[in-house]
Amino acid sequence: MPDLADDSINWFEMKGIAVRLQGRIVLEKVDWTFAKSEHWAILGGNGAGKSTMLRVLAQQIAYCEGKLRRHPELQGVTHLGWVHLNQPLSLLAQEKLKDRWEEYSGREQEQQTIRSMFSEYMLAEKESKDLLVLMQLDSKVDRPIRGLSNGEWRKFLLFKSLIRFPKLLMLDEPFDGLDQNSSKDFKSLLRELVQHSKLSLILVSHRQDELIPEITDVMGLRHGKMEFSGGRSAVLTEANLKKLYKSEIKASDTGNFKSEIIVSESRKIEDSSVPPIEMENVHLYFQGHTVFEDFSWTWPPGEHWQVAGPNGSGKSTLVKLIVGEHPQAYSNKVWIFGKRRGSGENIWDLRKRIGMVTPELQMNYRKKVTGRKVVYSGFNDSIGFYGAISEKQKETAEKWLTQFDLFEIAENSFLNISYGQQRLFLLARAMVKSPEILLLDEPCQGLDPYQRAELIKKINLLGKSKTTQILYISHQIEDKLDCVSATIFLPDGRIERNFSAFQK
Repeated sequence: MPDLADDSINWFEMKGIAVRLQGRIVLEKVDWTFAKSEHWAILGGNGAGKSTMLRVLAQQIAYCEGKLRRHPELQGVTHLGWVHLNQPLSLLAQEKLKDRWEEYSGREQEQQTIRSMFSEYMLAEKESKDLLVLMQLDSKVDRPIRGLSNGEWRKFLLFKSLIRFPKLLMLDEPFDGLDQNSSKDFKSLLRELVQHSKLSLILVSHRQDELIPEITDVMGLRHGKMEFSGGRSAVLTEANLKKLYKSEIKASDTGNFKSEIIVSESRKIEDSSVPPIEMENVHLYFQGHTVFEDFSWTWPPGEHWQVAGPNGSGKSTLVKLIVGEHPQAYSNKVWIFGKRRGSGENIWDLRKRIGMVTPELQMNYRKKVTGRKVVYSGFNDSIGFYGAISEKQKETAEKWLTQFDLFEIAENSFLNISYGQQRLFLLARAMVKSPEILLLDEPCQGLDPYQRAELIKKINLLGKSKTTQILYISHQIEDKLDCVSATIFLPDGRIERNFSAFQK
């Protein structure tokens, strides 16, 4: 691969680049020149090839056709920063502890802080101190990383990349999972970084409204092909965007979402007299601040509920209390299907009755298996597929793959598909065991606008089937579900009833 001259004005030059993964073309004949004076955005729906472009630039995957020339300063990716949000804490800890990984424990992971991830010398540098202050992380260097909010986690990943002072920074869907205020703060931070440094930027997103004003040029990808590329004002036209997000899925597909394949047994959630979840005067103090104070809530049988609130308000903590992943679930009054946590209940028997999709599960699912086996793993609640399943279970799993339009990519590696597609596989994984309750923590995170709308339609239809009780958790209050009976707003616990849901 020939090098560019040292005084070249371009970071990258691509000619006819094509990428094949598992026998399928995921990028096709891409031509792209990225000048040092530019800041680029790459737009496209789920599975368009956006993240694959970044992996090629970061030299993580090889291309099968074409030529790529990169500036010498980016050789060996020394000055290339890459922030991709599907990066679990365990891998960050592995970077720090790679010489003694075999001694690494979950307890050590709980204790990881910003300070422990970097040397004292590195944090003492003036540039590092200034960066911590700019990112409002200076007061959080000794706080466990696992206790950071979604917005703080984004800032930490950005700091981790910027502390090496890259010449080019790549951000892969940096706003997913952020509430409105956190998104606004993160955009302001990016703008300040771009305006006051020589940093060049590539921003990957499936939403046009996430582009900061400093973006000069935009590329649109669809099914691995470049639909348009050029100056921002010239290419961001209504016609181009409509073409970019045009779906090939038939409008009738949602109508084929049939309740009879959802459960393997006949039951109706409203027939139960026992609330699936009860909490009484829960007090939760975690990592220096109070999350819940005298919080009480009963989830009535037969109802679907939504939990709303900004980042850091306790939404995900509520899920951990329900499934028993938070240690203080056992010191508080929490009942699951009528049994109090810590009363000798069988945690695995309870897990069989609960389906769950969370960002943390997605980040920690690092097994090298196909999407199909991810769905199969739902029958045993395992991370990775182990052992055999019955033919009837396989039939159920295949139907769910079809329901979520995943059948054609089911044999692809789970780690090689887009973030949004991973989310759909995990939702199918949660549903194969016919759970009595389904906990959806930010289920639309990472989905493009079309898939987001389609998924909400399907969740509504699932809710109307009256076979699985849904707890829908999101900071996007505009995610309105017709089936939802009430919304609980955190952190104060205010409840709003949706009486129209009872009339349907």
